[in-house]
Amino acid sequence: MLQNKNENNKLSSLLTKHKDLTSLYMIVLIIIIGASIFIPSFRSQQNITNLFSQMAPMGLVALGQTFAIITTGIDLSVGSVMSLATVITATQLDPANPISVLIVYPLVLGVSLLIGSFNGFIISKFNLEPLIATLASGSIINGISLLILSHPGGFCPRMFTNSWLTEIGGIVPLSIIYFFILILVTYFVLNHTRFGRRVYAIGGDEEKAEIAGINVDKVKIKVYMASSLLAGIAGLALAARMRSGDPISGSTFTLYSVAAVLVGGTTFSGGKGGVIRTFAGVLILSLVSIILNLIGVSPFYQNVMTGLIIILAVINSSLRKG
Repeated sequence: MLQNKNENNKLSSLLTKHKDLTSLYMIVLIIIIGASIFIPSFRSQQNITNLFSQMAPMGLVALGQTFAIITTGIDLSVGSVMSLATVITATQLDPANPISVLIVYPLVLGVSLLIGSFNGFIISKFNLEPLIATLASGSIINGISLLILSHPGGFCPRMFTNSWLTEIGGIVPLSIIYFFILILVTYFVLNHTRFGRRVYAIGGDEEKAEIAGINVDKVKIKVYMASSLLAGIAGLALAARMRSGDPISGSTFTLYSVAAVLVGGTTFSGGKGGVIRTFAGVLILSLVSIILNLIGVSPFYQNVMTGLIIILAVINSSLRKG
């Protein structure tokens, strides 16, 4: 009996310590229960599959955005990186040549890392504001995408789409499995590696981190490489979902990636938060989007609602900080 009491005390202490995180997942649970009761179609197998398929690209790009925001930065080029990834994929894959898949993956990931290293370099070496630097680089990338493919087109053959869209048990697409794996990887990197500890240290106080001997420039470059790499992977998932390329398809994901991170409780003040919180933010935004689609709300109003959610998340963060 004493053992049970000690276990209950430990559980209570753990829930108190992670009160904000617990509240986030309680909100997720309430949304799921409410939608299941009032919108019968929400419970359908097809809707659950659609939810997972929608979550994957948004979740992957939001994981990368988490790295940047923890360091008090932001990466506004992620949407453009996603668009470029879809364009490269749809134009370079050859249905008659299965080997082309082995070329496209390294090409997309390599280009993404190159963009991330460029962002990190100009931010750290020239002391540019991340918002301005990544907004400018995003504009350049968007122009390159339009040069390669001026309008939606190209084609993603089945050999590629199956690697992302094949459903396990007829419900769970492979893309969401990849997302869950990358949650575990990014969680490990941020919480159990020297690099992760340095990311939090820079976000907490960059000057103190530098005094402590941390190579701030090097860490920032790696942070934006991680952000861009995950955006590139998200672009691959998006290309598979669209089965084609689109030079502006990733534009809305920049906003959603920031929204997911902020809704999850990782704030621009830096040094706190993480991917488990971001996952909660992705869940909330995906559920809200699916519910609005099911009740027939226009995508234009959905963007308005996303903007309002971001404003509320920032206000909530400011109030808690104060």
